[in-house]
Amino acid sequence: MIRRSLLDLAQALPFLLPKAAVFGVFVLVPFGYTILLTFQQGSLLSGLTYAGLDNYRTVLTDTLFRQTLVNTAVFMLICVPATIVVTLLVGMLLSSSVRGMSAYRTLIYLPSLLSIVATGLVWKIMVDSEYGPVSNLFSQVLGIDVPWLTDATVTMVFLALITLWSTCGFYSIIFMAGFNNIPTDVLEAARIDGASGWRLFIKIKMPLIRPVLQLVLILVTINSIQVFDLVYVLTNGGPGTATYTAMWYIYQSAFNGGSLSYAATMSIVLLLVTAVISAIFIGRTRSDGSDYE
Repeated sequence: MIRRSLLDLAQALPFLLPKAAVFGVFVLVPFGYTILLTFQQGSLLSGLTYAGLDNYRTVLTDTLFRQTLVNTAVFMLICVPATIVVTLLVGMLLSSSVRGMSAYRTLIYLPSLLSIVATGLVWKIMVDSEYGPVSNLFSQVLGIDVPWLTDATVTMVFLALITLWSTCGFYSIIFMAGFNNIPTDVLEAARIDGASGWRLFIKIKMPLIRPVLQLVLILVTINSIQVFDLVYVLTNGGPGTATYTAMWYIYQSAFNGGSLSYAATMSIVLLLVTAVISAIFIGRTRSDGSDYE
């Protein structure tokens, strides 16, 4: 038995080693070096010196970093529920049998093909106070001057809406696949028992797509915590520090006169926060497989 296992391993090694090498070079080595940087101070040019836990102590007392975590949490609380609800409903609609549904699916998915930087630039032009068609629509037609990028609350909501618009197609397709994977005989049996409409959706479909919901919830949460591109393109952390997110602060610390070691430390702390939140979501939405019995 052992000899057979060793023979199987020897046959598999030529296929596993290239992937393991790529994973080690591009994932394990950078991650290990990042952890090493957290225990040092200085710069790559002038040299690094051992600093022990000083960077972690600084993170714990850094009021700006705490503010960035609060801003990131606010963005997440706006973006995650809105994205889950909208994409869940859109995914359910896309899973229905309607003539021309392939065209609708393509149109819904198109924004997801754009880079988030291009998306941000397009929307920045759209809400320009002088020439933006969206701003002109609100000001000239509706008589409302919306401070898209100058008011703290409006800007945060605006960033969340752009994120929802750009990712709606991707997450909707995932939900669509989940709905399409529900056994038709289960739905037919539920309809025979009198379930229909909202009751069928809540009692039958939702429990059966719980693993898909868990996946999308974690992906949306991680995407929200790591928001950076839109902040870079649209706000630069403003107005004031209203959109100064954790990833933006890490970027500023690493590349704009800060400390690379301190940026690495904040990255590790943010990773731990993300892992804790993801673990909580996994625990809360875990399926024991009974939904499929």
